[in-house]
Amino acid sequence: MKKPRVLFVDDEPHVLDALQRAFRSRISQWEMVFKVSPSEAVAEQRRSAFDVAVVDMRMPEMTGVELIKALTAVSPDTVSIVLTGATDIESAIAAINEANVFRFYAKPSTSEVLAAGITQALLQSRSHDAAAAQPQANLGLAALNRLPTGIIVANAVPSVLFMNSRGAEYLADNDGLTMGHNGVFRASRPQETQELHRLIKAAVDGTDDGLAHALSISRDNTDRPLSVVVAPLPAETGSGRVAVILVSDLERQSLPTQDTIAKLFDLTDAEARLALVLGEGLRIEDAAERLGITVNSARTYLKRIFSKTDVTRQAELVRLIMAAPTLLDLGAVRRESSRPRPS
Repeated sequence: MKKPRVLFVDDEPHVLDALQRAFRSRISQWEMVFKVSPSEAVAEQRRSAFDVAVVDMRMPEMTGVELIKALTAVSPDTVSIVLTGATDIESAIAAINEANVFRFYAKPSTSEVLAAGITQALLQSRSHDAAAAQPQANLGLAALNRLPTGIIVANAVPSVLFMNSRGAEYLADNDGLTMGHNGVFRASRPQETQELHRLIKAAVDGTDDGLAHALSISRDNTDRPLSVVVAPLPAETGSGRVAVILVSDLERQSLPTQDTIAKLFDLTDAEARLALVLGEGLRIEDAAERLGITVNSARTYLKRIFSKTDVTRQAELVRLIMAAPTLLDLGAVRRESSRPRPS
């Protein structure tokens, strides 16, 4: 069987030398390539695609994110891991969605921790290969990555088996929910971890009567907890069940676009803008100030909105707005129509 190819890229030769020494014992398992130059790494990728790429976040020739984008432009199935300094953590978190990074580790990272991450990435790479033979799987993954809700699938351990982009973002934040280098999923606080693990195990074992269970996960950086729902999910192989964990955060709740609201409820652009601002929970006076219109104009628009949406109270309108279909990164989608609407 062909050995998986693993790429290491760092602009500091002594770091690459240390990595080469650390993974000498893996020569029989992995075909490893070490590059100081990102452009040379891309050229090597064109010659023969890598299964996993381990890249430094900050390099003079190009950033880790730029390199990952270049590598995946050649071969989308390459799974990427980022090594980052403490000052680049925020950039690494953003890279999870921006460049579809599988995992990131802060420097210095032990060889055992990094080896575990590479092993998990190789498993992910093999799942990509399986999905390539099933176009439906790729479509399903793309759809899940557009949802504003974090989706994490775990086994009874519980180890993370899958996460969509928003789920990866929550774990990368390391604020409330975390994932260790071995893939074990936990809450930041021991008591909440115990309850989370109990619910996941019950979902996998089938002792939960097939019901979904909710819990709040505390966070250190805000008083508002994460909302988590744990439910059973049949495994794709038919050999058992796994648990699906849905994670949401009111502070990250995505509202529909103005265009979506306008089309769903036949609103003008001005009415849709006001509806969205009110959907954030603002009073009519504050909404008018935000939009730069008079309060009387805002009230006139609101009456029209009530008539078109068949609601009579602002609270009902907010619920209606929040229930409208929402996707992440809608700006990347071509608008259905560019026909201007009357205001």
